[in-house]
Amino acid sequence: MSQNRVRGIRKNEALLWIGGWTSKFGNLVFDYANNVTIVNLIGKPWVLALYQSAETLIQILFNLIGGAKADHGNRKRLAIVTDLIAACICALLGLFIGSGWMAQVMIVANALLAIVYAFNSPTYKALVREVIERDRIGFANSMAHVGSEMIGLIGPVIGVMLVGLIGARGAMWFDAGTFLVSALLEMRLTRIASEAFNDSPKQKESVLGQIAAGFRYLWGEKHILFLLILAAFVNFFLAGYNLLLPYMDRVFAAEVPHFYGKALSVSAVGGIAGAFFCSKVLVKMHNRVRTLLLCLLGTGLSLLLEPVLAKYAFAYLALLPFGLFSMALAGFNILFMSHVQIAVDPEYLGRVFSIIFTVAVLFMPCGSFVCAHALDLQRMESFYVIGGGISLVTIIYLFISVGVTISD
Repeated sequence: MSQNRVRGIRKNEALLWIGGWTSKFGNLVFDYANNVTIVNLIGKPWVLALYQSAETLIQILFNLIGGAKADHGNRKRLAIVTDLIAACICALLGLFIGSGWMAQVMIVANALLAIVYAFNSPTYKALVREVIERDRIGFANSMAHVGSEMIGLIGPVIGVMLVGLIGARGAMWFDAGTFLVSALLEMRLTRIASEAFNDSPKQKESVLGQIAAGFRYLWGEKHILFLLILAAFVNFFLAGYNLLLPYMDRVFAAEVPHFYGKALSVSAVGGIAGAFFCSKVLVKMHNRVRTLLLCLLGTGLSLLLEPVLAKYAFAYLALLPFGLFSMALAGFNILFMSHVQIAVDPEYLGRVFSIIFTVAVLFMPCGSFVCAHALDLQRMESFYVIGGGISLVTIIYLFISVGVTISD
């Protein structure tokens, strides 16, 4: 491999990382500024509820269409165009801050951004296969996850300071700038030469036909289909975890003040450590599927440990399982996405990712509602249900997959 080619590959990785991190930080600032503006200036709870729920509904409606378009067009161009559209939406929204139309415009802008994201997200995930060497996809995803977790840890603090300095209108324009930077970085991406991609003109087919073809492909690739079903059940239990965790503030009120905030910090550190460990060790494992299953089993076992430590150990030690949980979950997420990007036919990557995102969006609220009614959210023993559920579906998958050919 020539030195120029190595530099080119490294350049693509850096461009993807910086672009993704910039957009994530901009989105944190965007959501914080809009939530604060709605609460403080508009003051109507239904506006905030509509603002937050519209995004989920739109993702359900448009994810599959976005995946189809990602597979029937120039992915690099589509990623650039969607980022530029997002930049324009944010810039225009800034003009309406403080106006009489602010509430309506904010809801419409957030809905439009959700549509743009439905096209951009599967495109961006599928684009990785075109610009990163197969043997470096796991490493590239790991380092992207490290940066994302670090932004999630320090981003809200910086976002609060930034909004305080430049105001809500300035925050919208700042977010527009992050999308613009992302688009400019994507323009510099170069396609790798080691993969054989089908560049012949694609046969014209309706969007519904393209989506149906994606489902047919997934049905034929049983190892990917079973992993998708596994991830769906995991999302169901993760929704219960996200619902249960804030109530630990009440459970540990006497022993550990602000336990929820401390648990989030420990989780973020665990996620960063897990991503680093994945980049150095896990991505080099020969059997990716077995390794990601072990990571998933680790998430379940760590939550089973929580009630035990809470009852029999020093109260602050009860924070440890949340770090272990996030560490194992980071490994699972990175290996899962990397396996899909490597194992799936490039022609169907966008549609497969759109199906994954759609299933995730559907199963998370289902898990939240079921767990809200089935679990006592103020009892530590509820973690046995969440951890046991994740462990059980992982073990069941191991038995089912014995009869399925798993390709690494």
